[in-house]
Amino acid sequence: MKIAAMMKDDGCIAGTTAEATKILLVTEEARIPTAKEVLDIGGQEITSVVLKLAAQNVDVFLAGEMSTLLQSTLRMLGISLYPGCEGDAIEQIAAYLTGEIVGDPSKIVIPEEDENDPMACIHDCAKCMSNCSTRPEEPPLQ
Repeated sequence: MKIAAMMKDDGCIAGTTAEATKILLVTEEARIPTAKEVLDIGGQEITSVVLKLAAQNVDVFLAGEMSTLLQSTLRMLGISLYPGCEGDAIEQIAAYLTGEIVGDPSKIVIPEEDENDPMACIHDCAKCMSNCSTRPEEPPLQ
């Protein structure tokens, strides 16, 4: 599993994505770190950062404040989110690996589902794979 933490130059978790200059990436097996890498993201737009996370096959993401859009995007990529983290990035990852609670669960935004949303299938690909028959029928072309 790969765990990423968005951090500043001083090694602390970045309060916001705008403050982040690096991503600490730790690979673990059986809750034991096996590799560590630091990715430079200084000055990059959030889209580039998300692409880096996806390319690295990140499973868990620790950060400070995260926008609803960023949370939704990472969730769609299958990345577990832990917003509201503070302090040293290495210590936060170590705490996660030992099973301690990291971050602030109240900062996780879970969007409400609208059963009448014709785009709901696009928002959650698992719905397509499990049962697309629940989508509303399109009206016939006139």
